[in-house]
Amino acid sequence: MSVGLTHYLLVSLIVFALGLYCVLTRRNVIIILMSIELILNAVNLNLVAFSRMWGNLHGQVFSIFIVVDAAAEAAVGLG
Repeated sequence: MSVGLTHYLLVSLIVFALGLYCVLTRRNVIIILMSIELILNAVNLNLVAFSRMWGNLHGQVFSIFIVVDAAAEAAVGLG
């Protein structure tokens, strides 16, 4: 059994839903920032999965920019 696009999208949906639930229900700022990280990771997974399906590197390049943004967000959260 091979792992297809549907499997990646299902995992991404679960991670995104978990992050969204935590953003909407938690009141601690650090937990909210961690939940936003989960949402960004779900977006990264989608970008890389579609990039792999279409055979180009556009999604992976955008994913690198999102990782840089997430690192900046973590620095602000720790500050």
